[in-house]
Parts: sequence; structure tokens; C-alpha cells
Amino acid sequence: SFYLFTVFKVKQTSKRSSESYCSAPPIKSPRADSPSPTTQTTDAGEEHLERNKQEVHTENVGDPSAPSQRKSWRRATISRRSLPAPPNPLQALSRSISTSLTQEERLEKLLEAAVKWALDRTQNSLQTVPNSSIETFQKQVEHIQKEWSGLAKSVYDESHRVPSSSTSETDVKRLMEDVQKATNRLNEENQSWEALLSKHRNKAEELNRMVEKGQKTGIPLDSAAVAKSSVYHVIQNKPNYFDLLCRQRPMLHAMEMIMDTQCKMVRELLSIKEMSRLLLKETSGRLAEEAGFQALPTDILKNLMSAPPSTAST
Repeated sequence: SFYLFTVFKVKQTSKRSSESYCSAPPIKSPRADSPSPTTQTTDAGEEHLERNKQEVHTENVGDPSAPSQRKSWRRATISRRSLPAPPNPLQALSRSISTSLTQEERLEKLLEAAVKWALDRTQNSLQTVPNSSIETFQKQVEHIQKEWSGLAKSVYDESHRVPSSSTSETDVKRLMEDVQKATNRLNEENQSWEALLSKHRNKAEELNRMVEKGQKTGIPLDSAAVAKSSVYHVIQNKPNYFDLLCRQRPMLHAMEMIMDTQCKMVRELLSIKEMSRLLLKETSGRLAEEAGFQALPTDILKNLMSAPPSTAST
């Protein structure tokens, strides 16, 4: 943004200067022999300009056929001294650039000079500002100059880089070789993955067949593998658990019948307990009504047990 602002400032100033050169010259003041130009004041200059306008107006409204008046007006107009142009510090930026350089190089030099001029003006302004750090500004200026030099160099290199046909063909050939190598590598990886997938698929099918066969006929032990095992003798001497379970089947059946009987007895006892509780509650209520108790608590024994013992009064 700082670079764009500087370029815009330079263009605007150059445009103003060109407009000032192309515009009409300012109104000339009449030559005065007695007073010196250095001793004339602004009010005197304004009075001369006003008097000159009045004279020109009088000559225009007068007799146009008088040749002497026209000649005197022309002579006075030619002999008038023009005011100097206002000083423009930005004109020196373009004057110091050689015209033998190319358009890009001249623009680069102009931008560098404009940036330097803007930094100098900013530094001069900072000197009048209180609590301003000139050292920090100098560090920032150095950083900006480094960035600007790198940017200008990269832009110059890119603009003047001319790719040769042989270099481009070599690059394209190398790129095609790299693409071909990558394609071959991907094909090899695809083939290896396909082989691994088919291998695992065959193993899965074999396991499915073995599971189905084991569900139907059982899985026989591999004698060769078992003989090489360290627990071969333990496996050979292990008991027949199936025969043991078959022999224990009557006892297990008897235990099952006993457990069923015990469950039925427990259920009967629970029903008897519930019936006894209801009967006791009904009998207690009837006896309380006969004895004349209006409101008999439901848990008499609990209340008696929780009540503190009564002390005998003397």
C-alpha cells in the first residue's frame, strides 16, 4: 500500500506539472524601471495587475482603428515579465534518470527515487513530532529497502527471462519421464495389492470350507503337529470329558429336580406368610374395634420398640 501511494503521488504531481506547463501563462505585470523587483510587495503587484486589466479593457473598448494603441498593447504584452513557476521537488526525480535506459528500468529508477523522497519527507516530519523514535523508523526504512530491492530484482529477472526452446524441450521430456515412472510405479503397486487381495480371499474361502467341514464331521487333530508339540503327553493323557458328562447326567438330572422342588416349597412358604400377615391384620383390627380403640397404629411392635423406657414415678 505504501508503494502504491508513492506511485500515485508521483503520477499526480507529474500530471499537475504537465498541466501547469500546458496551461496559459499567468498575467504579466508591467515593467517598472524605478522600483526593484525584489522590493515590490504583493499589494503592489496586485495593483499593477488590476491597472493592467483596466488599461487592456480601456484599449479594447476604445477605437479599434487606432494602430498606435494596438501596437503599444502588443509591445506591452510582449515586454511583460512572466512569474516564475512554483518549485516542484518531484521534477528532480525524473531529471536524474538517464533517457538511454529502457522504459521498465526508468520506471524502476523513478519508483526507487519516489520511495526515497517519501521516506526522507517522512523522516523530516517525524523529527518535529514529539515522542517519535527515529531509530525504529530507520529500522523500518532498512526493512522496506530490502524488500523493495528483492521485489525489483525478482520482477526484473522474470521480465528478462527468455526460455530457450532446447531448455523447454528438455524440461518437457524430463517431466514426461517422471510421469511415466510414476505411472509404472502405480501399476506395480496396483498389481501387488491385487495379488495380496486374491491371497487373502483364497485363505478366507479355505477357512470357510474348513468351518463347514468341522461343523459336519468334526476337526481331526494333526498327529504330526501334535507330536512335535511340548504338551503332546498331556493331550494324549487328557480324560474324555464327554464320557464324564454322560456319566454325570443322571446326577445332574436329580439335582435339577431337587432345585425345582425347593423353589416350589419356597413359593408356598411365601404365600403362607402373606396369608398369615393378612389374617393377623384382620384379627387385630377386629379385636381393636371390640376393645373400643378408634385408631390403632399399624406397627404396634415397632412403636413399642422405638419408644424410650418409662421410669416409675415415686
